[in-house]
Amino acid sequence: MRLRRACLSPALVLWALMLSAGGVSAQSADQLFQQGVDAFRRGDSTAAAQAFKQVLAGNPGHEDAYRMLDTVEQRVLMDMLVDRGELGKLAERFLGIAQLGRVEVVSDPGAADEVVDRLLNGDAAEQERAMLELRASYGEWAVPALVGPLGDASSIDNRVKAMQALVRMGSQAVVPLQQVLKSDDALLRRNAAAALGTIGDPRALPGLAWLARDDADAVTRQVAAEALAKLGQAGVDPVNASLALADGYFRGVPELVKPYDATTIVWSWDGRGLQGEQTLGGLYPFLIAEGYALDALGHGVGQQVRPLLAAIHAAQKAEILAAQEVDSLSGHPLLEQAAERLPDLDLDLALAGQHRGAAVLLCLSSQPRRLPAAVEIMKAMGGSPAEVQALRSALGDPDVAVSQQAALALAHQGLYDGAVATRLGEAVAAVPPRLVMSIGEAGLGGGAPGWQLLTANTVQEGLLRAKAFPPKDVVVLRDGLQNVTLDTLIFGLRNDPRTAEVPIIVATDNVDEVEALYGDQVAAVVSRASFADVEAAAGERSAPHMQVMDRARRAAEALTLAPAGLARQAAPQVARALTSGADDDVKIAVLGLVARGGIVEALPVVEAMVADESGSGALRVATLRAAAQL
Repeated sequence: MRLRRACLSPALVLWALMLSAGGVSAQSADQLFQQGVDAFRRGDSTAAAQAFKQVLAGNPGHEDAYRMLDTVEQRVLMDMLVDRGELGKLAERFLGIAQLGRVEVVSDPGAADEVVDRLLNGDAAEQERAMLELRASYGEWAVPALVGPLGDASSIDNRVKAMQALVRMGSQAVVPLQQVLKSDDALLRRNAAAALGTIGDPRALPGLAWLARDDADAVTRQVAAEALAKLGQAGVDPVNASLALADGYFRGVPELVKPYDATTIVWSWDGRGLQGEQTLGGLYPFLIAEGYALDALGHGVGQQVRPLLAAIHAAQKAEILAAQEVDSLSGHPLLEQAAERLPDLDLDLALAGQHRGAAVLLCLSSQPRRLPAAVEIMKAMGGSPAEVQALRSALGDPDVAVSQQAALALAHQGLYDGAVATRLGEAVAAVPPRLVMSIGEAGLGGGAPGWQLLTANTVQEGLLRAKAFPPKDVVVLRDGLQNVTLDTLIFGLRNDPRTAEVPIIVATDNVDEVEALYGDQVAAVVSRASFADVEAAAGERSAPHMQVMDRARRAAEALTLAPAGLARQAAPQVARALTSGADDDVKIAVLGLVARGGIVEALPVVEAMVADESGSGALRVATLRAAAQL
């Protein structure tokens, strides 16, 4: 059994801290907590905080905190964590403690077995404490230790206690427990199905639906059907349920992905039983989506699932490649483990065949759009009618990385036309954009050569966009936005590997005070930010900028092979490319295009380059060849 490590969710820690005192009855504490949640939904954060303080004064235990948290939808919880009233002060208290050291539980199978032993053999008080410990300290990692008792044919008492513990764990048990449905033991399958039906989490729908339809054991089919009825989904089609969950995880639906839940454990069932393996946080939802899709594929559902599966594989590849460019993840064992999958992902995309066309369209129509995944699919595309149609559609995409990659893919198939030549010309001339994320109005406006400005007016949107790939070169924060403290914002950026090393500029009305408090954590503190500040903070170009230049080089090489008339359509862009900030490799490829295509519009620039002796030897040779040809 491979059990590594699990972390308590930051949100769980928050409420555990708030509700760590005990005393008020569970019912009245639950009522107070729900009053606070209802007040927050009405927009009354003051009343919400007052209710939560009353809960705190009531001294409930950890089990109560978990139970209360389970009643809060993820979207509401996200909003609570960034609210800045009295409730926000409690959140900042949590953040400060979490910054000193996140509560972690090192998963020890022996320890989990010991707790389960107390559950099975202790008196009533010991059993209650064991259930609490399994839920509050082990979470989903308790499930492997409960599998044996859950399927114990010799003891109905053990089965009942294991079932009770799993139900008390609630949603934490759902993901691993679904894998138990794949056991060869019919008794274990039906008991797992019964527990999932009682828990009532919709993520269990596909597994229960497959069991209700296809299980060889009639009793197990009946138990699974009853579990579906408890979920209000009697007779649900397992194909639709699997595809809906796979698509939901692929799109990052918050109710499924649970962005404030720290779990990144992928579970599977094999000959050794239930196996848990930790993975990269950004990769986790795509691996879960893949699991649902593969389950459908394993039941013979081919044509419906293959485009989605190709999109999922492309999203995984894009996530791994992007993570490899994050300095703070360099050498991380989870990244190295994930990178081992890249050859298999390339093979999966190659075998997807014509389904790659539908997969590209799925990535481009998804909300949010999965643009890096679409680009990775197009790199693997062939010349089937479905793929060519999708590529021609992508030529008009507003995202330049997508439209230019579509042109490169069509050119690779020898399918040149005016639209392809235009997009390739744009790629050749593209100045690699550097990304600056501004959260709140900090003084940046319009743009600057080589920079793309991304903006967000709310904290939640800004943090999510700042952490999304591709990595940002600089993040600019406006002090005082929606009464959010800088401590909260800086913590949110510094404690995520995707933004841990990104330079931060703070725009504030209190420069001296902020400089004194946060000067060692940020690149600059200014009254209003300028692109000169951004340039100074950014430093060397990041991997995305290098990817743009690589695309420019490949576009120049593709135009070199195009019919002369089409290549000449890109003459203005070709001339501009020689004066851009591109590196020597790009300019050498462009000079090759100039020489072969006889693009005389570039002659003045080439002559100036001949007179400039500062370039590399290879660039000088390419320049002289182009000048001689022209």
